[in-house]
Amino acid sequence: MNERKVIRIEATPAFIPGNADVIPKKRRVCAYARVSTDSTDQLNSYNAQITEYTKRIQENKDWDFVDLYADEGTSGTSTKKRVNFLRMLEDARNGKIDLILTKSLSRFARNTVDCLSIIQELRLINVEVFFEKENLSSTDSKVDLMLTIFSSIAQEEARNISENVKWGIRKRYKEGTIRINTSRFLGYDKDAHGKIIVNDSEAKVVKMIYNLYISGMSYREIAKHLIDNNFKNGRKEVVWHPANIMNILKNEKYMGDVLLQKRVTLDYLSHKSVINTGQAPQYYIENNHEAIISKELFDVVQQMTKVRSTSNESSRYGNQFPLSGIVHCSCCGRVLNRNYYNYRTENERVVLTCKNTSKKKIKCNNLPIDNETLEMVCSDALLKLEIINPTLVAQISHTVIKNLDSSQIIDSIELKQRQINQVEDEIKGLINLRISDVSNQNDKYLVKAFEDKKQEIEDLQYELEQFKNQLASLHINNKRIQKLQEFLQKTKSLSRDALLLIFKKIIQISNQEVILCMSNLDISSKDFTDKIEVLRSYDSLFDSSIKNEKNGFQIKYSVIEIGDELI
Repeated sequence: MNERKVIRIEATPAFIPGNADVIPKKRRVCAYARVSTDSTDQLNSYNAQITEYTKRIQENKDWDFVDLYADEGTSGTSTKKRVNFLRMLEDARNGKIDLILTKSLSRFARNTVDCLSIIQELRLINVEVFFEKENLSSTDSKVDLMLTIFSSIAQEEARNISENVKWGIRKRYKEGTIRINTSRFLGYDKDAHGKIIVNDSEAKVVKMIYNLYISGMSYREIAKHLIDNNFKNGRKEVVWHPANIMNILKNEKYMGDVLLQKRVTLDYLSHKSVINTGQAPQYYIENNHEAIISKELFDVVQQMTKVRSTSNESSRYGNQFPLSGIVHCSCCGRVLNRNYYNYRTENERVVLTCKNTSKKKIKCNNLPIDNETLEMVCSDALLKLEIINPTLVAQISHTVIKNLDSSQIIDSIELKQRQINQVEDEIKGLINLRISDVSNQNDKYLVKAFEDKKQEIEDLQYELEQFKNQLASLHINNKRIQKLQEFLQKTKSLSRDALLLIFKKIIQISNQEVILCMSNLDISSKDFTDKIEVLRSYDSLFDSSIKNEKNGFQIKYSVIEIGDELI
């Protein structure tokens, strides 16, 4: 048996064709630099790193300069937003880099997990990282422990910086010191002294958005209206989305107040911020700057958004067409929706139909009714009401205003809020009494008193909600009164607001007959649908008919008056 031998095979140096001399292979070297803020000192450090590494690599005859990867104004706690860092890693994976030079671990990464995983990945593909400040090389696996210690220190430093920044921000918030960027803030500018001032031309757009919303238009319809009429946003662009409208309608700054710390960053490593729902204190500053929208109007809009979000009658709010959401089929009870016949032809017309408008397919024999002719019916009925009984519209308007007096409602809202605050204080007193003495923990009287106060709070909050709804209704009806007056004076065409002040619902008997239902109440579709058969038997105030000469359709109509019996 032959003797066992171990033969050493030396590493093969690089060979340049045409040259008899074998020379060592040059290392492909790059550098990585980063600063986390855009302050002057940090930018000077950033520029110094770029200059130093570029010169050093290019002057070393054993190195080939690959590139200098640098990220400016980014954080080291996460690699996701460090574009050039990620580009460097991709080049390393593609075999373009042998050695990476960097100033320190804190420049490379402050996240321990990221640092170790990246070092281990680079080590597997024979890419070395050298940290100058710590005098550490990633090629020696023994330094993993030191890397862990140093990167953990760097991570702790990042946490301390994050906490210090948060402390500074919250201290400014507590003192009421705020910074509002008005460069893209529709409606406001800053004067030479940095004071927030109203931009009058932009403020008109803000007021328009609030008024359009109160009149019944949806976020999407308001956005379309602004685009169609070439109105610019805070960036001076004619670009509007429903989310933009929603944010404007919910921004307390438009009534002169400021809510601080709406969002909070929970993790200093990921920098992900979430809506502050109690994770951190908030600070509310009243009358911080000049208002564009009154507090009363702002509160009304907030109440309306709440009602709309919980209402199933989306069609009632989601359309600007006069008849949308108020015409009901007498056979199946469904709300009629708009549809097109002979679309994009010279015979195109809009009809209202109950067919195929519900997920649940219900058979119905009622034929679609012509939309234009039905609008003519509503206009004719409003004008005839004014002629037959000149005081009728005035009486309805007076009743609306009398029943919904703004100052009385606001006083009632303030009273209920004071009562709620008082009961809350009483509840706190009961809790403190139970905590202060162990013998009170199971006291039946205190437990009963606590439950009674909780119920009292719920009752007061319900009453407060009702008053807020009334205030919202007041503003809606005031808008309707204005639109109705404009229509009767023949300065405007029929609008949804004008129609809804007098006629809350319409019953389609057939494609040639309808019943117009007068009411002072806003009636839900469910309450109305349940009583359609009963309403058909009501005595009419008057009957008439309208013929559309343009298309030949004719509709006969009756007018009835309905009230509390539907609710």
